[in-house]
This record gives sequence, C-alpha cells and structure tokens, in this order.
Amino acid sequence: MKPRKLNIKIIPATDINRAYRFWRDVFDLPQSGHESGRHLVLDGEDITFVNGKPTDTLEILVRDHQEELLKHLRNNFITIVGNPEERFGNKIAFQINDSEGNTIILEANK
Repeated sequence: MKPRKLNIKIIPATDINRAYRFWRDVFDLPQSGHESGRHLVLDGEDITFVNGKPTDTLEILVRDHQEELLKHLRNNFITIVGNPEERFGNKIAFQINDSEGNTIILEANK
C-alpha cells in the first residue's frame, strides 16, 4: 500500500504495541526512532498512538488503484466494512477497522 496523507496523526488504542504493528504492517509505514521510543512516519509527520477509545474520523489517501488496494487488504486479512463510496475525481472510498476498533476510510484511485 502507498499511503500519502492521514488526516489525524494521533491514533487512539487500547493496546499501543498491537496498534503500532497493525499500522506498520498493513499500511507499510516506515519506522523511526529507537526501539524504546519508536514511532511511524507518514508524509514526513510522526504518527503516535495514545490510550483512548476508538474513533471513526480517520481518513487515509492512498496512491493505489482500487484493485491493488483490495488485493493488499485481502492479503492482510482486512475486511471491508459497508459498501464502497464513489468520490470526486475518479476516487473510491472503502471503510475498514484497525486492530483497535478505529474505523478508517481509505480513499484510492478507481
């Protein structure tokens, strides 16, 4: 997956290590920092995980086309929630849940 933008850089989690692994592995985000204080980076900005209740306001813009994105999600055993939504500019949006119950909208190219 080729993520470009994430609207919120602070992700609520009940298990920060599990959330970190999910976001690193599923979204192919690079790690930065020492292991004891490691964090993920997207678009040159740090992503941090904090203890908190799940949110439904996360949106990620990806460079992938719909078919590539769906294949990547299947390979990572991620289920799409609800129906895809047509977006402006030949885009399509899918909803998924992360390991912490956060709802994430993925916007990809058709």
